Amino acid sequence: MSVTILKPISGHTGLAKARAYLERDGRALARDFLNLDAPELPSDGPLPSYGEFDWAAAMDATRAEFGNDAPWGDRRARTYKHYIVSPDPRDAAGLTALRYVTVSWVRECFPEHEVAVIYHDDNEGHVLHAHVVVNNTNLETGGRLRDPDPRSLKRALQRVSAEHGLSALADHESVPWQRRRIGRAEREITAKGEYSWVADIRGRVAVARGTARTERDFVALLGRMGVTTEPSRSREGDWVYSLAETPTRRVTGTKLGSAYTRSGVNSAMRTATRSASPKAAERIVGLANGAIEVRDLGELGELARAVGFVSRNNIRSLAEMDRAISRSRDGSQAARLEALRESCERYGLLPQTAPKPTMVRKLNPSHDDGRRRSYDDDSHQRHHEQSTPSRGREL
Repeated sequence: MSVTILKPISGHTGLAKARAYLERDGRALARDFLNLDAPELPSDGPLPSYGEFDWAAAMDATRAEFGNDAPWGDRRARTYKHYIVSPDPRDAAGLTALRYVTVSWVRECFPEHEVAVIYHDDNEGHVLHAHVVVNNTNLETGGRLRDPDPRSLKRALQRVSAEHGLSALADHESVPWQRRRIGRAEREITAKGEYSWVADIRGRVAVARGTARTERDFVALLGRMGVTTEPSRSREGDWVYSLAETPTRRVTGTKLGSAYTRSGVNSAMRTATRSASPKAAERIVGLANGAIEVRDLGELGELARAVGFVSRNNIRSLAEMDRAISRSRDGSQAARLEALRESCERYGLLPQTAPKPTMVRKLNPSHDDGRRRSYDDDSHQRHHEQSTPSRGREL
């Protein structure tokens, strides 16, 4: 039996945005609470259900009461911890089983803290997983949450899952990022199920690249997603990206992969056949910032793939994707298109049917609607990488 891997995330803000993200569009399948006065509703099932309850406001009020929102020395206050618990897909665990496992683990590991657990199945494989939000205040002592030993948390979760009939718990869904370069340090962090700031920047850049119309748009969109962009002084045609909140975390586009350099980004925007409208760009940035708020790199990557696919292939509607899926003779390609179609629908990137154009303008003859076309997520990036070899040392 493998050791359980948890994905830990630290929060430094109020919880309103986190709650909005976790419960957006009715995506929460169920909720459980510890040390919070949530109204319990009658339930026919073995576990309780709850009415409308603003757990974020309750947690924020608790921290304010105990003075735990103040910075700690020169460091920002850590306001909460967020863990993602995801059963091994091979177990085909149901919601009831996952709730028993997660609540048992929470009661054992965080008995003196306010905890909200939100359950989802909104990833590509519809694998159930739980978001566990732990407030930073110990209700018994009034002190701040001290980081539990990660190994102890993993062992406890592994044991509890086995007691409830699950073979193992796997790390949060891992999907390959398109045309990326991953250094050894990042691979090791990802393997441990921990947050990688390099992967975070890569995801934000990918979203902006698939959304922007011009280089100016690209830099502005990244700024709204908390990434500072500046030209590299040592390598012409490259960008240096850094997180606005932690400027020392800097990485060049070359180290992310050639498609993330200045020349690679501009090449992608030039060859894109469809650009997001200002209104669509506003929505995409909002979705990305929701994922960034709780450091959900899985969702950030899924959004980036969907946006990039629509941009590169001039997709105008969900109906168009349905036709492409029905025409596909390759099972793996059809499955990939179905996953992308589901993402586009979930994020509201495409209408059900394309609006009638007021003016027809063919940007690329190969994308003529009268022809049968092949969809390829990475075609332009593969061409770019073949013509522009990647240089530089990996992180």
